[in-house]
Amino acid sequence: MERLYWDKITSEKRIPEIKKEQDYRGYRSEMESDYLRIIRSASFRRLQDKTQVFPLDHSDFVRTRLTHSLEVASIAKLIAKQVCEKITDLALEDEAKQPDALTVIETLNCASLLHDIGNPPFGHFGESAIRNWFVKNLDELCFQGKPLSAYLNEAQKYDLYYYEGNAQALRIVLKLHRHVSSYGMHLTSAVMDTIIKYPCNALDKFTEDHKPKAERSLLKKKIGYFQSEIKEYHQIKENTGCKDCRNPLAFILEAADDLAYTFADLEDGYKKGLYSYEQLHDLVAKEDSERSLQLLEKGLFDAMRLKEQKEKGFDPYQQAVFEWLSRKQLYCISCVRNAFIDHYEEIMNGTFAQELLTCSSEAALIKALKKFAYEKIYMIAPILKLELMGNEILTFLMDRFMEALIVYDSDTEMSEIQEKYIDLLSRNYLDAYHRSTKNKKAEEKLYERLLLGCDFIVGMTDSYAKRLYQELKGI
Repeated sequence: MERLYWDKITSEKRIPEIKKEQDYRGYRSEMESDYLRIIRSASFRRLQDKTQVFPLDHSDFVRTRLTHSLEVASIAKLIAKQVCEKITDLALEDEAKQPDALTVIETLNCASLLHDIGNPPFGHFGESAIRNWFVKNLDELCFQGKPLSAYLNEAQKYDLYYYEGNAQALRIVLKLHRHVSSYGMHLTSAVMDTIIKYPCNALDKFTEDHKPKAERSLLKKKIGYFQSEIKEYHQIKENTGCKDCRNPLAFILEAADDLAYTFADLEDGYKKGLYSYEQLHDLVAKEDSERSLQLLEKGLFDAMRLKEQKEKGFDPYQQAVFEWLSRKQLYCISCVRNAFIDHYEEIMNGTFAQELLTCSSEAALIKALKKFAYEKIYMIAPILKLELMGNEILTFLMDRFMEALIVYDSDTEMSEIQEKYIDLLSRNYLDAYHRSTKNKKAEEKLYERLLLGCDFIVGMTDSYAKRLYQELKGI
């Protein structure tokens, strides 16, 4: 493929392009306009009540998807600033082809705020619940005498089997949120392309899964778009020049996301008493450099000296752990910058297919910290119970709403109960469905109705999903 260029990578083109009656560029940039559209959206606000790690937690300390997204944005901007400075300092591009640092930073800021916007209630476990529902029911449930799968082509079936929050995020910004028109948030191509973590459709994913594990591509680990958005996906890629590859800014967003949750989850986990200073000390002693261990030990030494000056309840061990996590995260940001520069030509030629963090000098430590968090935080009984509760809630809601949606907008007469379930759906999502099926044949609409059900359920917050479940169950 052709080499990538920064002016196209950060394309300000929108889909569709609409001529404005007034030029606002003197007041705000195109990316600043995107930022305003994002933070004013209902989908963004709902992130404040969506799980990061601890579902329905009563503590105000732990992160939600909203606070996580803000932290990702702060990290992504720091990486972007350092990367742009290095590109200029090392003259990696001709003067006329240098990246515009402000545009790059603003693009990543917007994309960071959006990157989790397609996640369902109860975190990634919610995605599993939705996928499992389709695997179980597409061949079991019938519509007008035929199984649901008979109305879907292969690509559509695998969209549902591989249902993914990344693809849902693109669908939300393109179609489901109404700003001033029927074009979703109508964002710039650069921002939308940056959230496409996986430039891969469901059939490509199916093919990839049947390769030996060692031959599989990181960029096809999950799907990045549904068939319902295939036309817009290709237009975005055309606008940014990243037709057959990931946008370079997506690598930075991915690294920022990993750095944000790795260190934040460890901070939240310590606050909840899920591991001790000594356990972290043992991990650092085993996996990291002597200098890093000294940093942790010095943090405790300094905190112990402060203890007598602090108010009652000051925990020197917590102080040492939190300070180490913060300092280490900042150091890793520079390591990600170095990895980006080290692989710059591969990235700009569209041939790079690794994570920046796994190519960095801190790869071994990050891997060890993730394993530590998995064992000490993610696999504890309260988390597992809440995930199982989330599965029960989402499966129940999928059963009830999909039963009504299967026969909705068809020749099959709906029952009074089914009509009531349809009345509970968001009018915005129903409008989006009718726009997308306006010129389609009756048998082609089922796929869009199944996606409509997902749109509604994925758009729920944790609290709303739980409350609706209790109300419908009469609890």
